[in-house]
Amino acid sequence: MEGKILVADDDKAMQEVVCRLLNGRGWKVRTADDGLSALERIAAELPDVILLDLNMPGLGGRELLASLRRNPRTAVVPVIIISGEDSPGEKAAEFGIGADDFVSKPFDSVELVARVEAAARRARRLLAANPLTLLPGGPAIEEEAGARIASGAPLAFFYIDMDNFKAYNDNYGYLKGDEAIRMVARLLTEVQNEFSGDELFVGHIGGDDFVLMCPPDKAEAVAERVAASFDSRAPGLYRAEDAESGYITSADRSGIERRFPLMSLSIAIVTNERRRLGHYARIVDIAAEIKKFLKGRRTAGGSAFLKDRRRD
Repeated sequence: MEGKILVADDDKAMQEVVCRLLNGRGWKVRTADDGLSALERIAAELPDVILLDLNMPGLGGRELLASLRRNPRTAVVPVIIISGEDSPGEKAAEFGIGADDFVSKPFDSVELVARVEAAARRARRLLAANPLTLLPGGPAIEEEAGARIASGAPLAFFYIDMDNFKAYNDNYGYLKGDEAIRMVARLLTEVQNEFSGDELFVGHIGGDDFVLMCPPDKAEAVAERVAASFDSRAPGLYRAEDAESGYITSADRSGIERRFPLMSLSIAIVTNERRRLGHYARIVDIAAEIKKFLKGRRTAGGSAFLKDRRRD
């Protein structure tokens, strides 16, 4: 990965170690010997991650961190404290003033690199998060899919679309529509936690479109869980009389009044089991084909999923 990191530490040996560890991994490393010079470097070029020693001359690490958190420009930059004090009380105190992580000296080089890269990923996902659901948004989804493709590991990519959402949104209003979208986000997060050992990723493209990634051998179990959970909750989004009748009346895109069933999910699943998925755009194209086919063959209400079994 590529990124910028600032090492704020008056220990020259520490600066050299971090430079050696990260320069060869695509990181541009800058250093500062004290808090004031760190602020100058941050003002000149905003880093992606800051490694911060607490005991620097002049403006100390705690004062520097407090200053960064007060400034909207630097408030979300990940700060990892590097300290020789590793007591639980010390760690808790630094998290309390805004630190994102804590590494004790002497540190393991592999662990430090992993923590730096994890902090950068979390920050990018936060900045790219969908504002309604706070799930990873488009850039984070594409990054995650690209990383999984590049790894060559088995991949199942879910494209999840809410059926009849427009009719619901038109009939019940935008606030209720937002509530329905947030319900799907909570549901997917719950499923992600249930299958926590299976490397699930959940994202929100926007509107009523969501993404989920998992190993292909778990895809059908995950899809069944998502579909069943949504169908059990969807009636609660409607007025009692609408839920009982199983439909609402609303204008379609041509302005013609007609009946729309209760909302459901269409889940298109793309995998690399039988075909090569060389890039994210190819996944999206295949998912769109599956979704169109799935919606075209639906004859009854309720959520449904379709896993692509075609070969290249």
